[in-house]
Amino acid sequence: MMELEKGIEPNFADYDKRTALHLASSEGCTEVVELLLREGADVNSTDRWGRTPLSDARSFGHVDICEILEARGGIDPVGVDSQSPCYEIDPIEVDMESSILIGEGGYGEVYLVKWRGTAVAAKTIRSSIASNPKVRNTFIRELALWQKLRHPNIVQFLGVLKQSDRLIFLTEYLRNGSLYDILRKKGRLDPRIAVSYALDIARGMNYLHRHKPPIIHRDLTPSNVLQDEAGHLKVTDFGLSKIGEERDERGYKMTGGTGSYRYMAPEVYRRETYGKSVDVFSFAIIVHEMFQGGPSNRAEAPEQLADRRAYEDSRPPLSSYFYPDPIKMLLRECWHKNQECRPTFEEIIQKLESIQVELQNGKTMRAAGCSCAIL
Repeated sequence: MMELEKGIEPNFADYDKRTALHLASSEGCTEVVELLLREGADVNSTDRWGRTPLSDARSFGHVDICEILEARGGIDPVGVDSQSPCYEIDPIEVDMESSILIGEGGYGEVYLVKWRGTAVAAKTIRSSIASNPKVRNTFIRELALWQKLRHPNIVQFLGVLKQSDRLIFLTEYLRNGSLYDILRKKGRLDPRIAVSYALDIARGMNYLHRHKPPIIHRDLTPSNVLQDEAGHLKVTDFGLSKIGEERDERGYKMTGGTGSYRYMAPEVYRRETYGKSVDVFSFAIIVHEMFQGGPSNRAEAPEQLADRRAYEDSRPPLSSYFYPDPIKMLLRECWHKNQECRPTFEEIIQKLESIQVELQNGKTMRAAGCSCAIL
C-alpha cells in the first residue's frame, strides 16, 4: 500500500514483465491481490513467458486466489501443467563485445552488458570451476531453482547464456552499487535508514529461507547486498558459495574471498553442521556495521577475527551510544553462540518493524549509560 501511495503504478513490471499481481498470486498473498485489483492492476498481464497471474496462482495451488482472479476475468493461457520458463538466453541477444568490467569475486568477474538493449549484469564463473563437470552440473541445478525466485528484496535472475563454455548468467543491474560502497562512502548510517536497510535484507533472506527447499546464502556480506534506484536493498549471489572448489586448510570454500571470514558464523569456521542460522549471524554483523559505520576492528585480519569468534566467543562491541537498546538486544540474539537460540528472519522482521515504528513516531531510544537520545 505504501508503494502505491508513493505513486508506483499497479501495473509496473520488472525485466521479465512480471507485475506485483504476478508476485502476489504466486506467493498466495490474498489481501495484496485484492488490493492490487481494486487499484486497477491488469488481471491478465503477461510476463515474457506468456504467464498471467492466474497461471502463477494455479501453479502454486492457491485456490482462493484463482477464484478471485477468475471472478475478475482472469485467464490462464499456458495451463497449470505448462513447463517451467526456459532460462536459457541466446548469446546473440547479448552484446558482450562492449562489456565493461564492474566487479570481481572469488567465483569470477562481473560485467555490465546490454541484453536486448537493456543494461544487465553478466556474471562469469571462472574456467577452473566451470570446467569441472560435477561443479558445472551443480551450478546448472542452482540456476533452475533461481529462475523461480521472485521477491522485491532479492536480485532478479534473468537467464544463462546457452552453449557458453565460460558459464555466464545474467541478473538485473543495480547501478547504485552495494551496501559495502554505501558504508565506505557515508560511514555510520542514520538509525532510521539502518533499520530500513536491515528490514530489506531480512525480508529477502526470509523469502530464501522459507523457499521449498530452503536456500541458505552462506556468504551474506555487505558486498552481496545491492541498492536499487528506489533506495531499497536486494540480496544477491545466494547459493554461489556452493560452486567453489578452492578450500583453505580448514576446508572452508573460498568462493566468497577472504573478506567473507569477517561475516562467517562460528560453526561454519569450525566445520560443524549448520543450517539457516549461519545467515542470521552474518546479518547481525552487517547490521552492527551499519550502526557503527563499518567494521569496528579493521586492523585485525578477517581470518584471525573469525578464529576468535569461533573459539573465544568474541563479538563486536556494543558499548557505543550508536546502538539503541532494542538493536543491542536483537544483535546479541542473532549472534548467539548457540545457533539454535538465534531467531529466524521472520522473527527478526517483526522486531525490526516494531523498532521502525518507534523511530518513526519519534520515541526516544536511549543506549544504556548514555544521555544522548537517538530519534
